[in-house]
Amino acid sequence: MKPLALAIGNFDGVHRGHQELVRIARARGAAVGAPAGVLTFTPHPARVFAPALAPPLIVSLERRLELLAEAGAEVVLVEPFTTALAAVEAEDFVRDVLIARLGAREVVVGYDFSFGRGRRGTPTLLRELGAGLGLGVTIVPPVTVDGLVC
Repeated sequence: MKPLALAIGNFDGVHRGHQELVRIARARGAAVGAPAGVLTFTPHPARVFAPALAPPLIVSLERRLELLAEAGAEVVLVEPFTTALAAVEAEDFVRDVLIARLGAREVVVGYDFSFGRGRRGTPTLLRELGAGLGLGVTIVPPVTVDGLVC
């Protein structure tokens, strides 16, 4: 399996902040000789846990894939978001899913990324786990335009 530099997130709308994640994944991938990929999820986690409160979709999955490709993603992986996936412990997600199954060598996440059972995984925990597993982790701060987070 060829290693990947993965930007991870929902990418609902592929706004400027999402585009920055992909840009950095491309740069990290180039640095380690790995293609830039995106790991995204469908449906949105809120649709699984609180369907009545879930935000409306900004774009369809098909359009999201187009926008991610336009942003520079060389590979897009769409992971079904299920209660089983949500129940995976943060450590197991990093080790078993990101590294073992997907071949991630570098990951890029936003400052507000969460993962794993009970959303216990934070960017800081991801960085700590990655350090012990040989996984590079880049945490991207908020992207702003005129003082507004994009």
